[in-house]
Amino acid sequence: MLTATRYQKSKRKLADYPYKVLKFSSNKKLKTGVKSGAFKGYKIMTLTLEERATCPSSCHHWNTCFGNNMPFAHRLEHGQELINRIGQELEEHKGKLLLIRLHILGDFWSPDYVKAWANWLKQYPNIAIWGYTHNHPDSPIPLERKIARAIDETRQAFGKRFSIRWSDRPDLAYSANSEALQSPEKGKAIICPEQQGHDGCGSCTLCWDQPNRQVIFLTH
Repeated sequence: MLTATRYQKSKRKLADYPYKVLKFSSNKKLKTGVKSGAFKGYKIMTLTLEERATCPSSCHHWNTCFGNNMPFAHRLEHGQELINRIGQELEEHKGKLLLIRLHILGDFWSPDYVKAWANWLKQYPNIAIWGYTHNHPDSPIPLERKIARAIDETRQAFGKRFSIRWSDRPDLAYSANSEALQSPEKGKAIICPEQQGHDGCGSCTLCWDQPNRQVIFLTH
């Protein structure tokens, strides 16, 4: 079974990484900024970690991760140095309206990492977060439960500013699920509009602006 990225040469150690770890989006799917809703006017930034190495092994897409099709993405080394770098860069962007997509690849790897984001949300009212996690609150694995608990506590504290949905859990209301696990249902679950031709996440805003609707992702 794979336990890390297939693209070992794409991994980046932070000691000699000359670029920013938080990157302004130029992705045509995400878009560069938010055009409507709660975070209108925010610039979109991204953070990319290493798939599998930071992810729960229970992930429904462990072997079929879309990272398998991203050979050129920089997978950043996770750990305390990454936390330090993120903190430094957020200070540099103090006062700028930023919506940060966690994580293009990878996941929350520890409760302390989640708590770091909670501290930054408190320290920097100009930032907001959105993304997805395969750490589940009822996981049989203690570490995953602790991470999920920290995520839930942070979301309760900051609301839409920490819009992290449970991945592949159609039984949980605040979730985003594979089409293999859920079908569209009026008023409850909707296929990702961007995947059906909508003009990108920055225009859609569904994932953070409509917490009462589940999102369904088509197989990638």
